[in-house]
Amino acid sequence: MNPTGNGAGASFIEPARELAVIDEADVIVVGGGPGGFGAAISAARNGASAVVLERFGALGGTWTYGILSAIMTNTSVRGIFTEFQREMERRGGWRWWTEGDPSSGGNYDSEVAKVVLDEMASHAGVRIYYFAQVTHVFKSEDGRRITGVVIQSKEGRHVVTGKIFVDSSGDGDVGALAGVPYELGRNGDHALQPMSMIFKLDNIDTARAEAYLQTDLNCLRAWQEAKSLGEVTVPREDVLLQPMPKPGQWQFNATRLLGYDGTKLRDVSAATTEGRRQVAQIAAFMRNRIPGFEKAIVAETAPHVGVRETRRIRCDYTMTSDDIRQARKHPDAIARGNWWIDIHNPEGEGIAAEEGGVITQHDGNKLGPAYGDWYEIPYRSVTARGLDNLLIASRCLDSTHAAHAAVRASQQVCAIGEGVGAAAAQAVARKLATVREVDIREVQERLRQAGALI
Repeated sequence: MNPTGNGAGASFIEPARELAVIDEADVIVVGGGPGGFGAAISAARNGASAVVLERFGALGGTWTYGILSAIMTNTSVRGIFTEFQREMERRGGWRWWTEGDPSSGGNYDSEVAKVVLDEMASHAGVRIYYFAQVTHVFKSEDGRRITGVVIQSKEGRHVVTGKIFVDSSGDGDVGALAGVPYELGRNGDHALQPMSMIFKLDNIDTARAEAYLQTDLNCLRAWQEAKSLGEVTVPREDVLLQPMPKPGQWQFNATRLLGYDGTKLRDVSAATTEGRRQVAQIAAFMRNRIPGFEKAIVAETAPHVGVRETRRIRCDYTMTSDDIRQARKHPDAIARGNWWIDIHNPEGEGIAAEEGGVITQHDGNKLGPAYGDWYEIPYRSVTARGLDNLLIASRCLDSTHAAHAAVRASQQVCAIGEGVGAAAAQAVARKLATVREVDIREVQERLRQAGALI
């Protein structure tokens, strides 16, 4: 073996083994994040049996294990996502940014979210397997259909079989394992948007903090002064922070983890370590420089680092920046979106322009639909190329690097999942040879009846 311990040049042959089938269902959803949550509930409500295979211990993905804690303003998403919002509010786990405006977005308690997501899935009849990592796929002899997926857990390896499979892994794991082509990063250098380690601080004097921030939005002045003196080395331009539903607690999306690939083990490990280092540095900055934060303590860091961009699975249509900028509508739409082309700079501070360089927030706000307008996500962008029974229900749908930066917003991904689930249920009920035979008009009507905007 290599003495450095990194295993370079060494390999083993894994013996063949017979794997037992642990479960089967009409629709197998791989990944229980916002898209998988929406897909599983939608499929179940439309009459299909649905199983979720989730590698962590909660539904929600970035909402829970990423403790995102903030869901952005939206005017284009309703349906299952709105049900989630309302239940969170009823339980005291949601803080609206604008009271009385359901499209304003807000902050939420990730622990309350875990319970709400569990209960919504359970009430729909969804079966969930936590701590189940998909490691392999089986396909039919002609290679056109996935017949089962292998999961790894504490019990070992098992197979889960189904009729329609949904890749809501975020990273396109199922598509990649099945051999579907994919893109990674921006054109040319394949650089990816940076990751973030979300965290929360407790013991905040919110009244004093909010008074200070009226004069120094996002701590920009204090942050830039601290950076000039070498007190802060985080490659970000300001501090994005918001008060939480819990009194005295604030949420921070202020770290910036550059040059890491969320599909690589060593990269995710290193990004996690660097994320915690940045959290400690930011917390010290807040205590030392910002009124109201003098007694702040780190209450929580995300169990999993937040990954914005990895694989984008090739489907029958690639969404581009023109779809976003022109608020393009599609006859086969399964969801709407209104978030703009928000490319966190892969090279450092700021928001990146599609063609390179850095843009201002003011210019960035022009890179999407006007307020009240929307673009549409076509069904063709979620039908995985070369396969008859794989649909995509997460940020890894078919899009360019720029379009991905818009459609990846989590509330929109939940709506995409809801559309995918309805389509999957129809494909099962009608015993369709391919998901491309779905009657999209009927799917759209089902979604409208469920309260979605189509």
